[in-house]
Amino acid sequence: MDRAHKSIKKIRKINKQLSTFEAQYKGDENVKDLIEKAKTLKEKFSEVEKALYQTKNRSRQDPLNFPIRLTNKLGHLNSLVSLGDFPPTAQDIAVKDELTAKIKTQLNTFDELVNNEIKAFNTEFNSKSLDYLFIED
Repeated sequence: MDRAHKSIKKIRKINKQLSTFEAQYKGDENVKDLIEKAKTLKEKFSEVEKALYQTKNRSRQDPLNFPIRLTNKLGHLNSLVSLGDFPPTAQDIAVKDELTAKIKTQLNTFDELVNNEIKAFNTEFNSKSLDYLFIED
């Protein structure tokens, strides 16, 4: 859960940097291909974020209109399991394992994007004598 939440925060920072890049170089024909790559990257990162966390909630009633996502499901399951005097049931463990596997899949996608796509983006950007994106740990 902690890693998923930290990844969501990183996704938001990356998307903010990509949006700033797009705004700064909008209309520059020399980096038109990089702007398209930035848009694609933002979409890919947003897909991961949306799988992990419900991004459409704005008011207190929005959870009724939009389904909960993986991290919320796992968090709620953890809180339910901690109630009472009995150990988790086999069904609880099966659901936890299924949710954890789905979260790990999304985190692997995130790691692949950071390790490959961001690196390729920065390499291409550096070849134009510019260095714009960086990832903070």
